[in-house]
Amino acid sequence: MESDDDNMEEVVEGPLDDDDQPHGFCTVTYSSSDRFEGHFVHGEKNGKGKFFFFDGSTLEGFYVDDALQGQGVYTYEDGGALHGTYVDGELNGPAHEFDADDHLVFRGRYKDNIRCGMCWIYYPEGGCLVGKVNEDGEMTGKAVAYVYPDGCTALYGSFVDGELIEAQLATLTIPESGIPHFTVNPDMCMWHSRLSLELEKGCLQKLKPRPTQ
Repeated sequence: MESDDDNMEEVVEGPLDDDDQPHGFCTVTYSSSDRFEGHFVHGEKNGKGKFFFFDGSTLEGFYVDDALQGQGVYTYEDGGALHGTYVDGELNGPAHEFDADDHLVFRGRYKDNIRCGMCWIYYPEGGCLVGKVNEDGEMTGKAVAYVYPDGCTALYGSFVDGELIEAQLATLTIPESGIPHFTVNPDMCMWHSRLSLELEKGCLQKLKPRPTQ
């Protein structure tokens, strides 16, 4: 999401210091066609600033010693946005992602620009995926659940990259700790694929494909 380090400055519009480095509010256009508008101190980004990338996306936040720090907003070319916490220019901490219609599609955490820990992925019809993502930031594991729009009925079990592999009907509760807890109904059959889920439980809303970034 950050502009490449090897981008060469092509055009600087704004005040310069004695070494001809940007100093103050400047607009800098790079060879990649990315553009940065913000405050500089002797050639380094310091203060509020915004990148305008060649693909139409943007990244806005507060820079310290040339790196984005604290809260930042990355806006996709389609209008969706990721509100996250940055440390030294990388996503590290809580994040919320919204689609172009401002509907929440993700909440969770990032570490070194990759989703980590307990995450929630939301779908337009109201259901969501809940679970700990793997080291690649994917909803893959044996403790992932699809929660139906009623907010308590769930299918809890094994998923690979957001796709149901094997799961049982369960009930979701969220205690004061905020960590979701699933109680599996042992009397219900085990579903082994999305197809079997739709055939055996047609009254339940079918699973949706996971959203892509």
